[in-house]
Amino acid sequence: MRACKTRQVCGKTCHIYHNSAKEAVMPIFYWGIAKEDKELIRAVVSFVERQMNGAAFLLVTYEVEHWNDDFSPWEAKAVFGEQKFGGKATDTILWLTQCCIPEIESADAGYIEPNQMTSRFLVGYSLAGLFSMWAYFESILFDGVVSCSGSFWFSGWEIYVTQQIKSFCRKKEQYVYISLGTKEEKTRNRQMATVGENTRALYDLLKQKSMPLQTVLEWNTGGHFSEPDIRIAKGIRWILCSMQQCDCNKDS
Repeated sequence: MRACKTRQVCGKTCHIYHNSAKEAVMPIFYWGIAKEDKELIRAVVSFVERQMNGAAFLLVTYEVEHWNDDFSPWEAKAVFGEQKFGGKATDTILWLTQCCIPEIESADAGYIEPNQMTSRFLVGYSLAGLFSMWAYFESILFDGVVSCSGSFWFSGWEIYVTQQIKSFCRKKEQYVYISLGTKEEKTRNRQMATVGENTRALYDLLKQKSMPLQTVLEWNTGGHFSEPDIRIAKGIRWILCSMQQCDCNKDS
């Protein structure tokens, strides 16, 4: 496996993996994590490398300092413990769209070949999975999303989706991968138990859109903390396979 390179991008630590195979389109995945989760990157890259046999892709993994604040789209009360949600996701998406993307995709950065097209995808797990889906709805700069075990129990999420989906439209081919653990909705926390219902509803609404959109809802065995690295890797693989129109979307 090629090594990831770590660099500072506009004040945030980013770990960048680049497979520079010469393809007409370079898929770029922007994955938000907490700093303590950076050990997941190697497992994700190894899985995708092994499954995709040298496919071109660029993985930009960025760290956030305050998980509950940086990935929550609006303020909300705590649902477990005492830590509430600060609602600063707007700052995160502004950093992505106005700073990170221009720097990473500039000619000087060396990741994109001259005349090479790009497709951008948001990636996230848990609250970062919620953020990724929210940011996908909010910005036309992205062509899809990998949202694994997304916190779709988040207060106000179902109202937001119902309103947002009415005007949601893209002309370019889109790819949306959603996954959830089979045990995640089986919790005594009444709010968090809505994650299954809300995830199914989101998927159904996306399926109803008359636009060039490929989407899938995959169920993984286990609870919320079961193999997050493999779940993320499977989502990236699904998008790469879907873009290439190959049959590699199967269990490893």
